[in-house]
Amino acid sequence: MTLIGSVRQVGKKGPSRRLRAQGKLPGVIYGQGESVPVYVESRDVLKILSTKGGANNIITTKLEGDKKDRVVMIKDIDSHPLTDQLIHIDFLEIDIDKPVRAAVELDYDGTPVGVKEKGGKLIILRNKAHVECMPKDIPSGISVPLAGLDAGQEIKLKDVQIPAGVTLLDDLEITVVAVQAPKVEKAAAGEGEGEGEEEAAG
Repeated sequence: MTLIGSVRQVGKKGPSRRLRAQGKLPGVIYGQGESVPVYVESRDVLKILSTKGGANNIITTKLEGDKKDRVVMIKDIDSHPLTDQLIHIDFLEIDIDKPVRAAVELDYDGTPVGVKEKGGKLIILRNKAHVECMPKDIPSGISVPLAGLDAGQEIKLKDVQIPAGVTLLDDLEITVVAVQAPKVEKAAAGEGEGEGEEEAAG
């Protein structure tokens, strides 16, 4: 993917506000010994985030005023707490020939048998896994099949099938998803105990 933009002059907040009003997103590229203040088109960033892989997509920047094209990943995005408007973006410049770390979405597929047939409750405990791999090997998502999961069972990270060339950085004993067994109704239990006590007293 390619992002078009420009190197920007760092100064007061006024210029950044004007850029955002024009649909441009201020940001910075760092990670290879230098920091480069930039701006890119907000709509182009939103388009990348909406694709499979989101912020883990590998991007080539073509910036007016920069001395070279850079290979980057989206590291962090700030948005307005009320309007959700993007207000700042950080890019991490990477070496395409060296491993990188990324947070990858866990894609939960199917409906557990413990939910469908036994009335259990699905509890998702983790939405992402942290991995290390070559940039070209970053998975767009990691599939976690749920169909065979019964009530009272769980899936740990060590049970998840990871693509070749990808190393998990999280604790493999972490539970990522579980099906809670339905609670047993104890209605009338208290009534029965009360009746027994009355008979014994008589």
